Amino acid sequence: MDLSRYVDLFLSEGREHVAELSVALSELERAPASGDAIAGAFRAVHSIKGMAAAMGYLVVTERADGLESALDAVRRGEEVVTASLLSHLIEEADALAHDIEIAVGVGVSAPANSVEAAPQRRAPSNVRVRASRLDSLMDLVGELEIERGRMEREVNRISDDDLSAAFGSASRLLNDLREQVMAARMVPVGQVFERFPRLVRETARTLGKEVDFTLDGADIELDRSMLDRIGDPVMHLLRNAVDHGIESSEQRERDGKTARGKLTLSAQREAGYVLIRVADDGMGIDRGRVLERAIEAGIVDAGVQSLEDVELLRVLAHPGFSTALEVTSVSGRGVGLDVVDATVRALGGAIEMKSVHGRGTAISLRLPLSVAIVRALVARVGEELFAIPFTHVIDTLAIEPPAAALRGDQWSHTEIGGSPASVVMLRQRFGMSPRIAERMLGVCVRSRGRRAALLVDEFIGQQDVVVKRFDQPRGGATMFAGATVLGDGSPALVVDVNSLI
Repeated sequence: MDLSRYVDLFLSEGREHVAELSVALSELERAPASGDAIAGAFRAVHSIKGMAAAMGYLVVTERADGLESALDAVRRGEEVVTASLLSHLIEEADALAHDIEIAVGVGVSAPANSVEAAPQRRAPSNVRVRASRLDSLMDLVGELEIERGRMEREVNRISDDDLSAAFGSASRLLNDLREQVMAARMVPVGQVFERFPRLVRETARTLGKEVDFTLDGADIELDRSMLDRIGDPVMHLLRNAVDHGIESSEQRERDGKTARGKLTLSAQREAGYVLIRVADDGMGIDRGRVLERAIEAGIVDAGVQSLEDVELLRVLAHPGFSTALEVTSVSGRGVGLDVVDATVRALGGAIEMKSVHGRGTAISLRLPLSVAIVRALVARVGEELFAIPFTHVIDTLAIEPPAAALRGDQWSHTEIGGSPASVVMLRQRFGMSPRIAERMLGVCVRSRGRRAALLVDEFIGQQDVVVKRFDQPRGGATMFAGATVLGDGSPALVVDVNSLI
């Protein structure tokens, strides 16, 4: 496979992870016992290792694996961060950064460091534009959208036919501009996905397994900034599927399966979002073993008897959780699903899992088309307006509370379409005075395989909103993914559905 198209992407992502590693090591220098710093360094090095393995850069892969092993010893308490150890880690991080530059031919040429010669760059046939410039254009379009809402109110107030016609023309041009800017940011997922067949092949070879890998939907388009950020999560899912999911050929034949395992990476466009799925026909997840380790780690209560798919995902995505009996260059050392979960949530998406013992596991990432402008359902709760991303919305409905709830008893569950669903009273969750009426309005949403009804006071309507990200208050509840200004100039918070259900 021609990997030349991924060289620049590898370089940019590698530099980004090296920067994250440097920040983590600087924090470790200030606070040698910082668990967050150690975890951050782990994630950065593990990502570099996986990327380098996919590209065939053996020197980078081996250097990253050695650095990860050193960090692993610190994480497990086998080593204490001393001045000499920290100096060694920093030197290795610098060497890793140098190896990355050499691998892609940016630095001074060392003997060839991969099984195949470093891919040669092809002359670009298109004008290359920095992603930051496209981001700036999208920000400006977002500001124009807000100003259009203000102008529309004034035009409606003045009620002048000529002015209304001029505004209509300008509004259509703005729509066209927005579509063109968004289209310029959209790229086929295959630009990232097509580097994974080699990763799967090399991982399977290392583990002595036989795997048939299928890639579907490579032409589905996604916002470039989002696509860049999901590369690592997908890589982790594929490595975990080969390592922990698919059995050896001998075991598969004993179980009546074909000797070669099947692994599929697919992308499909659905209303308002893209669904990316990694599915294998392996052994499935050993829920009993996961539950045992989760109880030992204090992640779940000792009285829990079984784990449904939702709880199983929560446990597996817990930072540092692993059922691996021994550390290998592939096992991930407890780094994997926590990275996937954190990244997908930061993008305003959701992760879901289905696993059947003996038949396999499928993990789905539900992602909005863009991180900048999203389709949302706007609703009023109390005197405030909130935007609920369509990525999570299934339907709107009217709910009749049980008599006990009308009397003041706690109401936590209802039934939607014949299936149980939790009830989330947004008034109460957002710190407002609760109110229960004989007929309540709800938004049926889903996240991580769960369904819930978010109770609101009034539906305002649907609209595309420009999401402005913000840092959550330290120590505060994570309930919002950002803020926006609606078409009428009203401010609204964008609800983080993942944190509510």
